[in-house]
Amino acid sequence: MRRIKKLGQPANDLAAKERGAAAVLVAFSMVVLLGFAALAVDVGAMYAEKAQLQNGADATALAIAGECAKGVSCPAAMSDPNNRLAGANANDDSSGTFSVTQPTTSSVRVETNAQAAGSTDDSFALYFARILGHESSVIHATAVASWGPPSGATTLPWTVSECVFRHFLSPSQLASLDDTGNFEGNPSTDRVLLRYDKTTPAYPGCETQNGYRPGGFGWLETDTGCSADIDISSTVDGQPGNHYPNDKACEDLKDDLLNEPQLIPLFRSNTGNGDNTVYTLIGFAAFQVTAYKFSGSDEHVDPLVPKCLDDKGKADPNCRYLGGYFVKFVSLEEAGVPTPGQPDFGGSVVYLSD
Repeated sequence: MRRIKKLGQPANDLAAKERGAAAVLVAFSMVVLLGFAALAVDVGAMYAEKAQLQNGADATALAIAGECAKGVSCPAAMSDPNNRLAGANANDDSSGTFSVTQPTTSSVRVETNAQAAGSTDDSFALYFARILGHESSVIHATAVASWGPPSGATTLPWTVSECVFRHFLSPSQLASLDDTGNFEGNPSTDRVLLRYDKTTPAYPGCETQNGYRPGGFGWLETDTGCSADIDISSTVDGQPGNHYPNDKACEDLKDDLLNEPQLIPLFRSNTGNGDNTVYTLIGFAAFQVTAYKFSGSDEHVDPLVPKCLDDKGKADPNCRYLGGYFVKFVSLEEAGVPTPGQPDFGGSVVYLSD
């Protein structure tokens, strides 16, 4: 029988070549896998760093804007290290503040940047991407915070005449308010007795009963619980009677009145009587309540607040009042965005505008 000879290369040569091809494929696959590792690890780390930088930019912008809104010099607030909160919002406490500028008279812009601990270099170190020749990346975040008098807010359901408020500003503050719609510093810190009863004495130059209509003493119709949703561009209906609103939520709110300043809408004019009273509002003041008397023995006394007297100089048992002082107050709570040209009576809102 004839034997047929096997053609081709020896088996051991083919195996060697296949092993060589596999090595090339493995090497190529490792490059691809490392590339994906770089994407998974480094890009994920960059996103995490960006989020921390954004938190730092937001916090720094709001802190500076809050100081500016309170009347602190903006350049001083912008350079104050206590307002630079980028590092405090970073996991490694090392983020930097790249720049702080003031685009408008009522806004600040903050740009933060990534930097390594103990370094001021504007860079973020990468890991797996170094294999591909990328040692670091530049990561920034920006925030713009603005401030101004809110065009609307949820407030204590009570209003005070603009005429009364003006009595607690200095002549220079009044001139500035009339000229620019704003004033520097706080109103007078002298304790004020704001009465809303039938024998309320009028401040000089203000209308009888300080502008309150017969049967109405400044209380406003509540929307939910013990608050009124105020839109400065609209009129608001009054609530008759010289008592604190009777809703249960109002009872719970009384202790909170003393904790922080309250935004109080100021009215410029009104019409009607009793439950037909309609107030035309002009803006928001901020009032720190330190004393009150709503009805009967429902009273919180502050010895610095003037006593409630009748026309004979004796204690008036029928007196109803809120006592305290006007302040400048900045709120971070949700409120209407300021309307250009709206006067600022001391109640301001700070918000992220970009």
